[in-house]
Amino acid sequence: MREETDRTNEQDVGETMDVFETLKADHRMVKELFSKFEDADKRTRSAIAEETLTALEVHTAIEEELVYPAIADVIDDEDGVKEAVEEHHVAKLLIKELRRMKAGEDAFATKFKVLGELVAHHIEEEETEMIPQAEDAGIEKDSLSRDVMKRKAALMRRHGGGRKSSGLRRGKAA
Repeated sequence: MREETDRTNEQDVGETMDVFETLKADHRMVKELFSKFEDADKRTRSAIAEETLTALEVHTAIEEELVYPAIADVIDDEDGVKEAVEEHHVAKLLIKELRRMKAGEDAFATKFKVLGELVAHHIEEEETEMIPQAEDAGIEKDSLSRDVMKRKAALMRRHGGGRKSSGLRRGKAA
């Protein structure tokens, strides 16, 4: 999974992927990370959680800054876009709480699972409702795809390529 992430992050912006394929690849990656977390030991869970939280931070920023405004311009489902933004808000609150916790705490795993459930629900709605509506409405994907890839590359650089380790507190539960 790390190799797939690295290839996506290092992809030359000139080789722009379709914006929705990029988002769906991100979705698959975080779903796999949430799944891996369940079966991992505590040490491995910390690394998986860090990678997941960073990926979600980058992904939500891209969607809120670029994708959702573009979708809102072409579809008639203003409430659907507002709901997606609100789901991001809740996810960001959970991410903020998780970043303040020690990865070894029992409550950490529970909160991480809740975040995973929220993200799974959000992905389902995005992939079955918002994205198809935007494509059916003829959203202009070329420039949006380029903008998304550029912004994603910049955010990943800022986050240390997805390997930022200072955000999670390490150690055992008190």
